[in-house]
Amino acid sequence: MSSVVFGAFLLLAGAGVSAGPAVPAGQPQTVDGMRVYVGVLPAAMVEGHPPGHPEAAMHGGPPRGRHRFHVLVALFDAGSGERIAGAEIEAGVAEVGLAGTQRRLEPMVIAGTETYGGYFKLDGDNPFRITLDIRRPGAQRASRAEFEYRHPWVAR
Repeated sequence: MSSVVFGAFLLLAGAGVSAGPAVPAGQPQTVDGMRVYVGVLPAAMVEGHPPGHPEAAMHGGPPRGRHRFHVLVALFDAGSGERIAGAEIEAGVAEVGLAGTQRRLEPMVIAGTETYGGYFKLDGDNPFRITLDIRRPGAQRASRAEFEYRHPWVAR
C-alpha cells in the first residue's frame, strides 16, 4: 500500500513552491538549495488499513469527516538530488485570504524514503495557500515556501 500512496503522491503533486508568490499546482520549485515537492491526497485514501498497519496509525490515524486531506512534502538537495531527511517542517494551510490551521508535519517512511505529512481540513472551492517553514538539519534558519492548491474538481 505504501507504493500506492507514493504513486498517488507523485500523480497528485499538489503544488509548486516559491520563495515569493505561490506557484500553481504541479510545479516543483527550488528554494534555498532544496527541491520541494508537495502532494495533497484525500484522507480516505489511507483509511481502511488493517489494525497494526503503519499507515493506519500515522499522524494519529486518518481523521473522519468531509474535506479531510493528507498534505505530503518530499525534499531533495537541488545540487546532488539526494533525499533530505531529518528536516523540521511547520505547515500552514488556509483558504486564500482566511485564517487556517498550522501544524508540524511528521516524518514518515514511504517506499523506504523519508517524506513528511499531516492531515488538514480543506473545506471550500477557493484556492488554498500552503505555507511551509522548512529547517534542514544543521540550518541556522528556516526556509519559507508557499504553494497554491486547488481541488481538481473546481473549474479554473
